[in-house]
Amino acid sequence: MTTERFMDEVKAVRPTLLSVARGILGSDEEAEDVVQDAMLRLWQLRDEPIMNVRGFARVVVRNLALSKVRQKREMVDIGRADIAYDDETESARNEQIDRMMTLVDALPTMQQTVLRMRHMQEMTMTDIASIIGTSEAAVRQSLSRARRSIIEQFKLQSK
Repeated sequence: MTTERFMDEVKAVRPTLLSVARGILGSDEEAEDVVQDAMLRLWQLRDEPIMNVRGFARVVVRNLALSKVRQKREMVDIGRADIAYDDETESARNEQIDRMMTLVDALPTMQQTVLRMRHMQEMTMTDIASIIGTSEAAVRQSLSRARRSIIEQFKLQSK
């Protein structure tokens, strides 16, 4: 693929890439950073035989955005956390949330993405399908499988 053709394809998909990253991260600034990082990685692979640059670019952006979400969650300073340690109810609730997020992190990437977009970013099924590039039915099925898996795993851990 020529450099010019590669650049044309990447420029054409840039708005979509920003939308994907923004949907996962919820921030224009962070989305721009992720897309820039993805562009650099794609540029480094410009001589590779990538058949679908647009699809590959979307996957790269989605993976980078999810990595950024994971990093943010892991970097919380526990000393600054506003947790009522003497309140057993709050402590138990925080423990359940931590367990739930661990289960979400263990899901396949597509299920994680759909679940986070729907429940954490409160996106519509239509918007999720548009960002991911699939049908609403596929989004619903992925979301259903993710929910079912988390419920099953949560029950197993509670025993």
